[in-house]
Amino acid sequence: MTLIETFGRNVRQARKDKGWTQEQLAFEAGVKRAYLSEVENGQRNVSLDVVEKLAKALGAEPGALMDQA
Repeated sequence: MTLIETFGRNVRQARKDKGWTQEQLAFEAGVKRAYLSEVENGQRNVSLDVVEKLAKALGAEPGALMDQA
């Protein structure tokens, strides 16, 4: 699994753990829902700025979203 895929999987799991829809997370992070969908599906290579926005919205550490464990 690539880091992009791992990041997407971890974002999706963190979002689901909060009971949020993609629309809710996209709003909180200030990104478009379609963009977030591509992130979660491992189809979008995100900038560090987006990593930070998603982590902050999810209440997670950026590095935790990239953990391959």
